[in-house]
Amino acid sequence: MPKVNKETFSNTEDGDLTDIEILEEDIIKAIGGLNMNSSAGPDGIPAKFLINTKDSIATPLKLILRKSLDEGKIPDLFKLAYVTPIHKGGSKLKPEQYRPVSLTSHVMKIFERVVKRNIMKHLIEQNLLNPGQHGFVPGRSTKTQLLQHYCDIFETLSEGTRIDTIFLDFAKAFDKVDHDILLQKSSQT
Repeated sequence: MPKVNKETFSNTEDGDLTDIEILEEDIIKAIGGLNMNSSAGPDGIPAKFLINTKDSIATPLKLILRKSLDEGKIPDLFKLAYVTPIHKGGSKLKPEQYRPVSLTSHVMKIFERVVKRNIMKHLIEQNLLNPGQHGFVPGRSTKTQLLQHYCDIFETLSEGTRIDTIFLDFAKAFDKVDHDILLQKSSQT
């Protein structure tokens, strides 16, 4: 596990995000990752509009995001979502055969991607990610995880040592959550 350099963390109590770098090229790249056919969220801005105007809308979006980060506030409209039940299979008469999907603001998705890029850049540059972390890390995947696991097994067996492997599957994990507790906790934030 990498050692954490405590000096890389901000000492401010208010969660200062003013040092996050916002580049128009990152906004344009994030817009390019949107699905052209996806519906507009509660803000009424369709992905198609953002994609077709990405070069001219990048600067205004940059200014809005910068202001949001500087003030530590996200516009209420960007925090809303339309929640729609999506059928998972089986009987359409059983509520447990549906999962909720939230349709959120595409502008907020763009902001999240830009902030995520900055957070990941910081984590990688400061060596704060566990070397065993393969999910959601650039250049890593389930294939690199399996290759690392294979190498660990091969090395252990070549040393004449036993090795045990346990695989866990969290299928239908959301179905097993106590929804009353989830609603209670989410209403407290």
